[in-house]
Amino acid sequence: MIKDLQLMKDITPLFDKKLVIWGAGKKGRTILTDIISMGGGKKGILLCDSNCELWGKTVCGNEVLPLLRMQEELQDIALDDVVFLITIDSVEAQDEVINDVEMLYGKLSVIYTAFAIEWGIYFNLKNSHLNKEFRDKKMIEHKEKRKCDEVLQMGKENAFRYFAFLPLHNDEIILIYQPGKVASSTLYKSITRHKRYALHCHVLNGIGESDDELYELLNKKSGKIISLVRDPIARRIAEMWQNIDQLNRYSSEVDFSEIEKFYFPDTFSGGEFEWFDGQLNHFFKINVFEHPFDKEKGYSIIRKDNIELLLIKMEKLNELESVIGDFLNISNFQLSNNNVGDQKPYRFAYREYKMNLCFSEVMLENVYKKNEHIKHFYSEQERELLYRKWSKKVEI
Repeated sequence: MIKDLQLMKDITPLFDKKLVIWGAGKKGRTILTDIISMGGGKKGILLCDSNCELWGKTVCGNEVLPLLRMQEELQDIALDDVVFLITIDSVEAQDEVINDVEMLYGKLSVIYTAFAIEWGIYFNLKNSHLNKEFRDKKMIEHKEKRKCDEVLQMGKENAFRYFAFLPLHNDEIILIYQPGKVASSTLYKSITRHKRYALHCHVLNGIGESDDELYELLNKKSGKIISLVRDPIARRIAEMWQNIDQLNRYSSEVDFSEIEKFYFPDTFSGGEFEWFDGQLNHFFKINVFEHPFDKEKGYSIIRKDNIELLLIKMEKLNELESVIGDFLNISNFQLSNNNVGDQKPYRFAYREYKMNLCFSEVMLENVYKKNEHIKHFYSEQERELLYRKWSKKVEI
């Protein structure tokens, strides 16, 4: 049983259980070093790997064992006293090892993956089991990482300056432009596979061009914009897990509850619909709320001067391949999934988080009944279904 979410909230099992670390590669060695340095693994550590070239070698005083040796070492130990740490980054390789563990020890075996182990340690620096030396060392490392993240973020903003070179791309500009986590990566990758150039971004602030220049640039050519909307709560959950490693959003001693409060404060009401005014209307003078939206079909096309906007409801995206193809003049257009949460390193924690999530009636009222913007895209029946979906602990 994979319990990544629990480990991200509480790393106590790394101290009071026997640890079987599966993977003696670079990631496994790093995790093993951290566990020993913080005082974990007091009930013993077994290091196992399927690579026979590593068998017999030692890492931090622990011999790398083959599978059969690991089984022998565990034969007299109760399964309740053991946890398995899968320290491999590859999703496919993780799945193979997880299958092996569950074949040997059953579905009740407790398994953690590399993502949960690394971030569990990060989010639990206040755990009383950690020794002070390790905590202080990690705090210094985290401070440096936060500085690096700030520099990288500035680089991302400056990267949008290449928008100014779009005039070099024939007489067509395709802009995939919308809030994050609405399947835009899937759409962008699908378009580029059809050998069409497109710019994919969530914001255009800071690109070094004036607002009017951007509008004129698209208006002079065949400017086509595709934007998407999504159920605000589902989008916010996906955003939270996609960006969970953006440390500058949180305090220096962040824990998992702080992340939840950051993304879902008591005042959350689906405010991302304001993106359409702050971005799309601001730069391209298209106010989507002044134009009708076909809630049943799940899309609308808005034309302003020489700019066309295809606005899609994400929940209908897979039904609209022909509409997208016609809009872009691409024959036999097909979508191919990309950036899917269930294929990410955090997939197990993400899945469990969604399964056990529910929200207060006050928040749901604010999102689905009082937010006037959502009513533009979702019918009363759709909003009621979403309200009911998030008011219970249901699998989504």
